[in-house]
Amino acid sequence: MSNKMNNATKLLAGLAIGTAIGAVVGLLYAPESGEESRKKLRKEADKLRKELDKYANDFSDKAKQTKKDLECKLEEIKNKLADQKDDLLAKATKAKDDAKDKLHEAQDEFQKNVGV
Repeated sequence: MSNKMNNATKLLAGLAIGTAIGAVVGLLYAPESGEESRKKLRKEADKLRKELDKYANDFSDKAKQTKKDLECKLEEIKNKLADQKDDLLAKATKAKDDAKDKLHEAQDEFQKNVGV
């Protein structure tokens, strides 16, 4: 999961850097006025911002889904452990009761045979 997030971050950074470099190089070599260059620069900046927002939202959605999935898995594990605890307690109680019964039987048998 961390590796996927790291790859997504690298992709996002690469896209942002590539777009920014392309926009700057294009402006430096363009035979246009300052006004036209600023318009193009604004347009490229808006385009880049929209693209970054899209990737950030995708990343955020994936992180939220991963969190939700992990919470579900943890809840399942918690329920299984609670069931196992209850089962073990029931078995321990039964074993204790069986041991008490055997002890009483042995005491009764002893008293019957010895006459105490």
